[in-house]
Amino acid sequence: MTVTRGDGRFLLRRLGIVSMLTALVSLLATAGGLSLLPYAGAAGQWVLGAAGGAVAVAAFAFGRLVILRRPGARRVGFVAAGMALAAAVLFGLLALARPEAGGYFVACLAVLAAYAAFVSHRLAFWPSGEIADEPRVSLGIFLSYRRDDSRESVGRIHDHLCQAFVPERIFLDVERQSAGADYREVIGTALDQSEVVLVVIGPAWLTLAGADGRPRIDDTEDMVRLEVEMALARGQNVVPLLVQGVRMPSAAQLPAPLAPLAYRNALPVRPDPDFRGDVLRLVEALRALATVPGR
Repeated sequence: MTVTRGDGRFLLRRLGIVSMLTALVSLLATAGGLSLLPYAGAAGQWVLGAAGGAVAVAAFAFGRLVILRRPGARRVGFVAAGMALAAAVLFGLLALARPEAGGYFVACLAVLAAYAAFVSHRLAFWPSGEIADEPRVSLGIFLSYRRDDSRESVGRIHDHLCQAFVPERIFLDVERQSAGADYREVIGTALDQSEVVLVVIGPAWLTLAGADGRPRIDDTEDMVRLEVEMALARGQNVVPLLVQGVRMPSAAQLPAPLAPLAYRNALPVRPDPDFRGDVLRLVEALRALATVPGR
């Protein structure tokens, strides 16, 4: 199942709600089925009760894991679908064994079979590497970039990061700066709350000129330069992201305060069709940083 910022979250929530409702329906259907089999042997009663209970537990667990975006949801989903299909077969056999109550058992069969089909369809389009497979991680992430250089790439990266990490802890200047705020103070406050700084470097990051015709990176008051310089001076975890196929600038190409950036391990985020795979690798690397003791 492909998850996007809008539709994907809605589909996940709907899948979770349907699963939890199915858990309730399974319990009610099982209770009703037992009441229609008053003369069945203990073994038959036990089989029906166990089957209905197993479906209810599996469907409820799957629904809760999906809604809370917990790891392992996909594996539990396969169990829930299998249990529902097996219970549907059992209700079908009961419909044949008790024709006078056949309508009830057929209705139960139809509900469970429909649920199994619905879940199986969703799971078939839910790649194991999907970001939404894992829970959101609380990690302070500062995105540093030039709007005229990599705005589109940063927007896409930001959307994917918000699926994997707590959105409120991702600093993006266009969302967090208020009118009249001193950007130096805003930067400092955001860096205080961040564990990692992602420096997005596109084709014009180094050469984009200011009003005076000089490269902005040479201006000591340039916002992007201040962000990177302050992060490096603080000893923060700075990760360059190379977008649109650019190469890492050398230390000689950077102003002296930014020269250490050239020696940081950079991650490429290439255009499609490589974009998705590169972002998944970025998410994995950031999740690893979040699990380091003391963070």
